[in-house]
Amino acid sequence: MAQSNRLPNSPLLVGTIAMGGWLVFILVRLLRLADGDVGYFVLAGTEFTDASAGLPLLDGAGYDGQFFHRLAVNPFDAGDRVAGTVLDSSWRAARIGYPLLAWIVGLSGVPASWALVIVNLAAVTALGFLGGRIARSAGRDAMWGLLLPLYYGFAFSIARDLSEVVATTALVGGVALGMNRRHVVAGFCFSLAVLSRETMVAAVFAIGLVELGGIIRRRRSLGSVDAVWVLPLMFFSLWQLVVALLWDRSLSDVGGGTGSLRIPGAALLEQLPIVFSASYVGDATLNIVHAVEVCVLLAVVLVAVIACFRSGQPRILTSAFVGLAAMMLTVDVPIGIWTDRNDLRMFAGVYALAVIILLRTKMRLHLLACIVAVCTGAAALSFVVGA
Repeated sequence: MAQSNRLPNSPLLVGTIAMGGWLVFILVRLLRLADGDVGYFVLAGTEFTDASAGLPLLDGAGYDGQFFHRLAVNPFDAGDRVAGTVLDSSWRAARIGYPLLAWIVGLSGVPASWALVIVNLAAVTALGFLGGRIARSAGRDAMWGLLLPLYYGFAFSIARDLSEVVATTALVGGVALGMNRRHVVAGFCFSLAVLSRETMVAAVFAIGLVELGGIIRRRRSLGSVDAVWVLPLMFFSLWQLVVALLWDRSLSDVGGGTGSLRIPGAALLEQLPIVFSASYVGDATLNIVHAVEVCVLLAVVLVAVIACFRSGQPRILTSAFVGLAAMMLTVDVPIGIWTDRNDLRMFAGVYALAVIILLRTKMRLHLLACIVAVCTGAAALSFVVGA
């Protein structure tokens, strides 16, 4: 019998490929734009960071990575200026999950700027492994799991030391473990997700509502199955209280005024005509890519919604997906969440859950994989060329 040339059906190989792809992106960006200084990824600005941080400084406000760097140096110090950086808003400390992991890595002596990159690379590797496991359990080749770490929004997050990769990986881990009835461990994964990005609370909240409905209907008491939503809500609430006490922050200040919740679909309906307008797509090639990315995201979510009705999906997966899909339709940011190319990173969670649902159907996903790969390649290239 002739030997097969197919790659092994191994989730470990999927994780390795995901790691290799994003590692190449990191190294090329590091050498091409940062002159070998990984501190460039933080994108620290003179408005909030000074020279004592030991980071390359840009004139102006910089970006969010500088606040994650400050927390990664010492996540429990509520001083005004730590590691040369002042938090622009105390609510930044609420996203403690990602910098806490980087701080743990830093205990080995690794500088915080490197630790942030290492954590993101480890997270996207784990996401590839989880994707391979999920694809194989659904009867597909494990390689289809690459659709999860291949999300184009991750290029922005990895390029600027942001938390979406950790939050999405923790979310997927929680769903995968929950589907395998490992509820307590799933609860801890969901806890990391909500402590990395507060929008992930929408998934946990939806799971909790469904489970509470089951408790009422069946008249059962709380049990280990409820750890998937009780633990993350408990950790999230406790940390919000800690931040309020240490950083003198109002408990009602969720998001620090940088985002808002609107009537479901309002932001999408308002901003889609702008995204697809001739003036927008004709302005830059990346705007055309962005328009395609929006179409792919909306199509994946819509098809996943239909699949939820047509095929039986695990309750925890459906609940989390519906919660995040609802968040996608209601959230907005001042510059417009759909018109800003970089804000699609915020939808990594709902994209990942939608992909998991599609993997569990019998749909052919070859076209989706090709389009996502092209969009991710274009997004990654933009951060190598000069973004």
